[in-house]
Amino acid sequence: MADVIMSSAVSTAATEREIILSIVQDELLRAAKLRPTVTEYPAEKGAKTVSVPKFSGSFTGPATQNPDGSTSTEFQAVTFATDDILLDKWTNLPYRIPDRASEQSAVNVEGEAARSAGKQMGIYMDNLIITELRLASTAAPDHKIDLNGNATHGVATALTLAGVTEARRLLNVQNVPSDNRWFVASPTQEKALLDLDQFNNADKYGSREALLNGEIGRIYGFRVMVHSGLSANECFAYHSSAIAIAVQREVKFESQRADVRLQATDYSFSLGMGCEVMDDGVRQVYLLGA
Repeated sequence: MADVIMSSAVSTAATEREIILSIVQDELLRAAKLRPTVTEYPAEKGAKTVSVPKFSGSFTGPATQNPDGSTSTEFQAVTFATDDILLDKWTNLPYRIPDRASEQSAVNVEGEAARSAGKQMGIYMDNLIITELRLASTAAPDHKIDLNGNATHGVATALTLAGVTEARRLLNVQNVPSDNRWFVASPTQEKALLDLDQFNNADKYGSREALLNGEIGRIYGFRVMVHSGLSANECFAYHSSAIAIAVQREVKFESQRADVRLQATDYSFSLGMGCEVMDDGVRQVYLLGA
């Protein structure tokens, strides 16, 4: 994740701004856990969309060479399309801290407010990704799995090994690369995963770095992560290329003194980005308990 951008129009002390930025950056890293699991594209200044090219045709396979040595083999067409990332997610989180509240508080009000703002920015980014993950393809083969096999969806149901293997099969059918695959589960479904004999728990295998990044283990080629932003009955299996984001402006921090009659300082965190599902949702699987 790129650094938070700092801008200040007033006399907020440099040391204070640096402390606030470090707090926000730390909370962004903690809260935006899904950002490293998807593909990120650069967004240039002046752009309103980012177009990602994709191969939209299919070769028929190699043709037999003509034995006469003079007749040419027919060319096969190479066709491309694009998935477009609309850079329309521009948000702002402003707040004001009165001098009196800051001076009379037993805690660091500025630091606590920055921590909360950074966390909310991270949650916002993850929620955008979760929304796109729910757009799994419904074309044959359907990439939405009912964990109970029922026609309707209702209360949460425990994930089974059959659900994981079916998600793997659906990705394999679409020739999705076997590397960089992720399985994200709600806390409720995490318990079901941890109870599976085939699940490799990260802490048992000494993968401290994985645990710090939010990973809890691996199963059948998927790197597994638990996320509280999912509904209790939700899981997602996907390749990193399933969802694409483009950040046109990283989280930007600004501060300035309010009106002299107010004796307060105004703060603001802003972000500009886009987030889209790629390839019509065939690179992801949505598992939903019934």
